[in-house]
Amino acid sequence: MTTNALQWTPPTGRSAQLQPAGKAWDAVRVPLSIGIGKRTLELLGDATGAVIENPFDKVLYWLIAPGSASGWDLSLLPDIAVWGATAYVEIPPADFRKGPGVRWRVPPHDRHLTAPAALYAALQTATREALGPREEAPR
Repeated sequence: MTTNALQWTPPTGRSAQLQPAGKAWDAVRVPLSIGIGKRTLELLGDATGAVIENPFDKVLYWLIAPGSASGWDLSLLPDIAVWGATAYVEIPPADFRKGPGVRWRVPPHDRHLTAPAALYAALQTATREALGPREEAPR
């Protein structure tokens, strides 16, 4: 798949930075509260790219190529959102893995993007396991 994602690296220094989504990546915001985030991480295993954890909001963020979730049916994935060009995400420095603030649950070693199809499938399975089968919205 060809992508328009820009080359990107996390910030350096000692604090997280707000960075715009929709350029180098879109962010998929997944709640930890009902178990979907943790289960999605388990289902993806080594196929996951970098994952940001925000313990204050109790969410995980996966980074995917910009626009690659445009065909997703989010009505079947409650509380999951794709943040693109109109959003900013707090990005920790690459070595932030512990501590009280925003940190990397999975650091961006050799890649930061997750394959959108794999992430979508894992989100569907994790949602179904946490909440039961979801019905498609009427068309």
